[in-house]
Amino acid sequence: MKARANTVFALALAAGLALLTFWLERLVDIPGAPADAARRDPDFTLDNATATTFNRLGRPESTLTAQKMFHFPDETSELEEPRLLQRQEDGPPVHIAADRGTVFKDNEEVRLYGNVVVRREATADQPELRMETTYLEVFPKEDVTRTPERVVIHEGRSWLTGVGMHYDHKTRQLELKARVSGSYEREEG
Repeated sequence: MKARANTVFALALAAGLALLTFWLERLVDIPGAPADAARRDPDFTLDNATATTFNRLGRPESTLTAQKMFHFPDETSELEEPRLLQRQEDGPPVHIAADRGTVFKDNEEVRLYGNVVVRREATADQPELRMETTYLEVFPKEDVTRTPERVVIHEGRSWLTGVGMHYDHKTRQLELKARVSGSYEREEG
């Protein structure tokens, strides 16, 4: 009788393990299951990536470079050491650099992380403008840039700092949200 009980126990254990294995396999194959969310593999990668957009006249408008780009099936891209050069018809070029970046589907949103520096080149009438922060969100179609983080802005000998920033490129309005301080020195000319 004891041998029969051991056989029944072994068969029940094997059947239980088979059911558990079947259930786990089904869980992994469900689209959108937590296991899928944890695994995010790029569909392709590029080293020394460069992308240029052109204006309606066929002139280069912006150039994005990155040491490495990882493109994902959900149409997002992760960038290592992104650098963006924006050429403006009515002003000097603007350079943007960061440690990392994420570009979302259709380039509707770009997030930059770590040592973010935005630099507008100097002109005969204006000194260089430089803005530094740790995180920056750019919405190219809306022409809006913002961050909830601390920003430091230098233009010539003048400076401005605050926490939280919203900049509308169309209206050229800059809003600093909190802890704002600064110093303005008129340029001699």
